[in-house]
Amino acid sequence: MSGLRNVYSHGVGLNAALARIARIFQNTVMGNPELFLPIACLFVWQVTAIAARPLVLACAFFLTALLFIYAYRVLGRTECLRRVGWASPRQGFWAYSFIAGIAAAGGVWWFARILHQSLGGVPPAHRVLLASSSGPMIEELLFRGLIYWLIFECLKRAGVSVRMAVCVTVFLTALAFAFSHNDRNGPRLYATILTGVAFGWMRAQSDSTAAATVMHAVYNLALLLAAMLPVA
Repeated sequence: MSGLRNVYSHGVGLNAALARIARIFQNTVMGNPELFLPIACLFVWQVTAIAARPLVLACAFFLTALLFIYAYRVLGRTECLRRVGWASPRQGFWAYSFIAGIAAAGGVWWFARILHQSLGGVPPAHRVLLASSSGPMIEELLFRGLIYWLIFECLKRAGVSVRMAVCVTVFLTALAFAFSHNDRNGPRLYATILTGVAFGWMRAQSDSTAAATVMHAVYNLALLLAAMLPVA
């Protein structure tokens, strides 16, 4: 009997220790989202980028779901996140960002048809997941988050009016966004600049980088689906 009691007491102690470690980990991650959100994005992005096999792809889907839950729960949690716009958007802009993403994809698709440009073949599943989840989140946190805040604050402190500062910031971040992509020639470059302006407009109007992320993700997904349509 004493042996059973010892085993039971050790088991209870181990469970209590594990529960305590889990609470410390949760409090640390939730208490420092300005550090862990970018790390989580990069980690999920890296896993998704190599998820060509079914098992790794399933893992990537699971990690992406966890990333979405975490990113939503930490919206506006710290001053740092609020500065870069990772906060809940103004009322109605969750829906507006979704609609705007579809509209932007439709505009680019129409633009490609007019110029007889191909949107390219449909990539494998892990590339679709990457382009519609962690990829847009990383890009928006960088361009419409950190870089947007940096340029806007510099212009404001230089005495530029808010309206002009917003316009200049949106345009400059769109240029930086476009030139960070591989395809920098011809119509594709102009289309990327225009979509960058659209994402920046969403950031400015909604006061939220999260809304711009939704728009960007929906745009990418819709454009990938549109790529299956023939171009005349």
